[in-house]
This record gives sequence, structure tokens and C-alpha cells, in this order.
Amino acid sequence: MQDPATDLVRVNDEFTVSIVLARCTATAAGSLRWRIRLDTGLVPDITIAVRMDEVNEAPRDYYVLPSIDMTFGKLKFAKQNGLALDAYRFDTLDFFYALASRARIAEVA
Repeated sequence: MQDPATDLVRVNDEFTVSIVLARCTATAAGSLRWRIRLDTGLVPDITIAVRMDEVNEAPRDYYVLPSIDMTFGKLKFAKQNGLALDAYRFDTLDFFYALASRARIAEVA
């Protein structure tokens, strides 16, 4: 459910998610860069940063960023960002869907 005042999405009444789009820009040397501004004032539990492709028409990949690990309000991304950031990078949102799904509790017979 999306909060109309903040645009945060509440998942399963358990945690909040902010979704931000990061447009691609090229440097003078031709390197690709993305800038992401985190909603630190809203304090979402997770931010999903969608990095757009080179022409900003489709998602390139996704960063699932937990607020506990993100202490900066702005992040700058290159194609490769090192383990500190790329550990949160995913080609699809399958990881997030698995994270958000409710676990089934096995019944005791």
C-alpha cells in the first residue's frame, strides 16, 4: 500500500520501501554515471534504486539498499562500484520479491 503523503510503499504491514529512479548520464570521457538521492527524511526501511539504461528508457539493474547501511543522502554510481555498493545490485527484483514474501510456517502434525 502506498502512502499518498510520502509515496513510501508499506509491504505486508512490516516495512517501508522508497523507489527512486536514477537517470544515466555520460561524462565528457564517455563513462556512465548515476546519481541517487535517498529519502533520508522519510526514513524508509529499504530504498530500491532503479538504474536506467544508457538512453533512460528501461531499467538496467536494481539496488536494494537497506537504510541501516545507507548513511549518506546522496550516492554516485559508476558501471562498477566495488563490493560496498555492488553487493546490493540485482539484475531483477526477484530477490526483493522473495524478501517481501511471507514465510510459510509448517504445521506440526
